[in-house]
Amino acid sequence: MVKRPDRRTENTELRAFSASQNLLNQADGSAKFDLGETSVIVSVVGPAEVQLRDEKMDEATVEVVVRPAIGVPTTTAKLQEQILRNAIEPAILGGMMPRTLVQIVVQIVKDDGSVLAAAVNGITLALLDAGIPMKFMTAAMTCMIDKTSKEIIMDPTKEELENASSIHTFAFDNLNTAPHVLLSNSSGQFSQDQYFECHDKCYEAVDKVQGFLRVAVESKKEKEYQQIVNEE
Repeated sequence: MVKRPDRRTENTELRAFSASQNLLNQADGSAKFDLGETSVIVSVVGPAEVQLRDEKMDEATVEVVVRPAIGVPTTTAKLQEQILRNAIEPAILGGMMPRTLVQIVVQIVKDDGSVLAAAVNGITLALLDAGIPMKFMTAAMTCMIDKTSKEIIMDPTKEELENASSIHTFAFDNLNTAPHVLLSNSSGQFSQDQYFECHDKCYEAVDKVQGFLRVAVESKKEKEYQQIVNEE
């Protein structure tokens, strides 16, 4: 039995998921996604008017802004913005909204590890809440290779990440039966075999995340339907 900082007893065990949608009144869509103690709030505005210099004639412009929990955005936040945009943009049916802007703002509430994965999952829920047309749902998971034991640890906490030889975050869609990678972000020292092992374990874990996202969306739609019925 493994003893992890947050009382999990298996290296493959994930922290509890928690989510809510339609939190912010001034956004077209919003969502909060928690992965254990890690928490993000995502707002989506769009399709909205886009500045002429950013306008694309045949599709929507997707903009991602990351706001850290403390202080002003750093180079890390800017890198996260680029990674998240590259992961999410393929999911959006931008051709249905040419010459418009879809702005996604990710507010990191607390980073206790795996914050990039939490952000991807939060963005998916916020886009669905905003009614943005999408090809598929994107979900992500993070794992690390422990420096001492060389074992793969799923959904690591910030404390566990301090002893990581490498960190890997993967995002996949929910369309393909075979893995279709939308995000692959790795740092540290690792072999090719270790990389592919991390890929496979994250793919397995993402299936659980996709299931949770589906239930979260269905639950929200059910509540909306009940409200309509009650009003009638």
